[in-house]
Amino acid sequence: MRRSSPLGRFLIYLVLTVGAVVMAFPFYWMLATSLKSPQEAQQARPIWIPERLKASNWRVAWSLGAEAGSSWWGGFGPQQSVTLKLYAPPGPVPQVMVPSPPGAFSDPRSEQTRVQVSYQGDHWAIRFTNPSSEHFRTLPAVILISKEYPSYTPELPPDAIRSSGDDWRLEYVNVAPGLLGYIFHNYLEAWYAAPFARYFFNSFFTAGLQVLGGLFLAVLAAFALARIPFPGKSWVFGLILATLMIPGEVLLIPNYVLLARLEWIDTYYALIVPWLASVFGIFLLRQFYLSLPQDLFDAARIDGASYWTQMFRIALPLSIPGLITYGIFTFLGAYNALLWPLIVTNSPEMRTVQLGLQVFIGEAGSDYGALMAASTVSILPIILGYFIAQKQFIQGVARSGIK
Repeated sequence: MRRSSPLGRFLIYLVLTVGAVVMAFPFYWMLATSLKSPQEAQQARPIWIPERLKASNWRVAWSLGAEAGSSWWGGFGPQQSVTLKLYAPPGPVPQVMVPSPPGAFSDPRSEQTRVQVSYQGDHWAIRFTNPSSEHFRTLPAVILISKEYPSYTPELPPDAIRSSGDDWRLEYVNVAPGLLGYIFHNYLEAWYAAPFARYFFNSFFTAGLQVLGGLFLAVLAAFALARIPFPGKSWVFGLILATLMIPGEVLLIPNYVLLARLEWIDTYYALIVPWLASVFGIFLLRQFYLSLPQDLFDAARIDGASYWTQMFRIALPLSIPGLITYGIFTFLGAYNALLWPLIVTNSPEMRTVQLGLQVFIGEAGSDYGALMAASTVSILPIILGYFIAQKQFIQGVARSGIK
């Protein structure tokens, strides 16, 4: 056997490395954007390392969170104070306010928080005090500092810097973040922006039942087409495969009309039942059953085993990789579905994770940081599931004859 030269191996590894980097780059960009501030996420110039990933800011976030109530997750506790430092030479007094959310008629944070600004040596000390008995999860702040200042350095980098007349407008989404609250701010905002716990339950529940029901039906049909002789078997199998030629979009309206007459719209039945029978699953498992040695089934028939016994005692135990492969494909299709749940669900309680991501896309613009954070969380179950079942998945694809 001829061995490749060192140069050839180097080129092969180089091509594979470049390909891996290219494939992994979108995932890195999604992860990096999920940690960016709103201004960083919308800049035309790419920001490769967000401010929230810089260790120099972590100590400040930790200390500010500890002052206000929690060094890890932050928050503005009752009867607590937090002081933000703005290093600058003596000059006009900065104007500080706690803004209300857009569209809100009132906000206890802006109405109750007391703000004091004083110059101490080489910096402005901006002190926020919560005199109420309420605990606030975040404390937003806006600082207007005159453009007359030759330079200034906030203790904690602001989430946005904008020009506002004669002032620079420094915007903070939370001046009491805590270490983890500072790094994972977008993840917390995404979780509280919509009932994602309900969305995840709907996605896992519907996908799980589709996997179980689809496996049951596919196992029966595939075994019959692979191991039970009956007249017209080839024609039946060809007819089943022919249905793959029908685009799924053509069946949307007929399926919707049928479900509407059954009064299944906006129910779990509409999300699960139409997708239980899978032609792909039948084909995949049939190919897997055909790859099993015929001698096993001949010996079972000699011993008097029925087709049910052959299926449950021989075929199923040997087809675990194929079952896992089909289960992964089915789960991915159900979990990532967007169009069908959008059509057959109306109430927020029936939405899935993919529909929940639309919360961050509106007419006024998109919150890319929270959107990427929610997207990152939504793909974690898929990545973890693949790594857990990776060995069986590869075996199933290899043994079923799928290229």
